[in-house]
Amino acid sequence: MANLSTGHLAGKTVAVTGASGNVGTALLRRLTGSGATEIRALSRRLPPAVGPYDEVRWFLADLGEAASEGVLTEFLDGVDAVVHLAWALQPGRHPEALRRVNVEGTRRVVRAAIAQGVEHVVHMSSLGAYAPGAAGTKVTEDWPTTGIPTSQYSRDKAEAERAVRELLGRHPEVVGAVVRPTLILQPEAASEIGRYFLGPVVLGLGRRLPPRLAHLLPLPLPGLAVAFVHADDVADALERVLDRRASGAFNLAAEPLMDGDALAKVLGNVRVPVPAPVLRTALSAAFHARLVPTEPGWLDMGVHAPALDSTRARTLLDWAPVHQGDEVLAEFVAALGRGEGGPGPLLEPAAD
Repeated sequence: MANLSTGHLAGKTVAVTGASGNVGTALLRRLTGSGATEIRALSRRLPPAVGPYDEVRWFLADLGEAASEGVLTEFLDGVDAVVHLAWALQPGRHPEALRRVNVEGTRRVVRAAIAQGVEHVVHMSSLGAYAPGAAGTKVTEDWPTTGIPTSQYSRDKAEAERAVRELLGRHPEVVGAVVRPTLILQPEAASEIGRYFLGPVVLGLGRRLPPRLAHLLPLPLPGLAVAFVHADDVADALERVLDRRASGAFNLAAEPLMDGDALAKVLGNVRVPVPAPVLRTALSAAFHARLVPTEPGWLDMGVHAPALDSTRARTLLDWAPVHQGDEVLAEFVAALGRGEGGPGPLLEPAAD
């Protein structure tokens, strides 16, 4: 792997929104040793009490609220580069509340960055921004970013990208980059992600099962192809984007690309093939019965979103993930079963 640093971060002020979450905490771990003069972090929650955060200047704001605009002005004053990670995943039963944070919040951040003269804006998007693709077929960054129509998350990711393009398109003096990772995991985020997607009912049942019995349960899975990437590898790519003042879009995914059988094998279970419409009906029933917080559009995205070709990131950023995707998944699920998490109100197991 080529040498990371080109020296562009030395003497710079870097700001990160959504800094207390899965990717945000991983990125702060990278940036605290990057040579940047100042690191600023914005979140809706208080920062973690432990970790490499003493060097970080924290700001608190809810980007879904108009009042956040005043905080953003101070947060981005004198900043050289901003990484916009903030994104709300719940409550899935209130899509308009999510859209206010995710789409309108993105507009607020980019508008404030332009107004404050920020030179480099990096927006965290997702494979969910892409239009449907054939299972197992990898797409490059020129694939249409029109989203999966039946997925709230996907629609918002696609709309947020459009907002970034429209705003930065009127300001060519600002360097813009968009990062589109596959599913991001790390053991420290196990409890956070478990709460968001499984909820207390399923989590409680799963943790009461003896591990040997849990591995005997069949996994009902549709036809799909999915990859994972470790949060630290995503943070590495983001640091490289910042360090090189890179522009354009970058896909991020680690090998291997796994089908349903491979997923079950990694988890030590046996897959039972279930057609996606049948599984969607069951998930919809569980969602409406408030047994799980995951709205059915997440399944639609998992089935229809394309796989990612990361050649551009590997070539232009000299990026190569350290962690294999199957190992990332296995470590994450093990941490989830043990009820583990990381420091801070968002990642820690006791968080709401």
